[in-house]
Amino acid sequence: MRLVAEHEARAAVRERGGILYVWPKASRCCSALTYTLETGTTPPPAKEFLRVHEEDGIEVFATRGLLEPQELHLEVGRRGKLRAYWNGQAWIG
Repeated sequence: MRLVAEHEARAAVRERGGILYVWPKASRCCSALTYTLETGTTPPPAKEFLRVHEEDGIEVFATRGLLEPQELHLEVGRRGKLRAYWNGQAWIG
């Protein structure tokens, strides 16, 4: 996996401890179940994570069973919220 992130996103993760957690979030759209990525620098409760990547001082942990993308895109959104995209796409599958 390759981490694609601008300096601002990498700095935000490092400032918060250097660990990034990534997990899928299920949503319903047009009567179909779709998945997007949620991300944070602290793990949500009741989820088990495995270390899947380390690059440039950032450790990436993903939930068990989540297949690694070729690229994990990371950006800082509004109000400093970290956002992750699977191979540059909002939806994963």
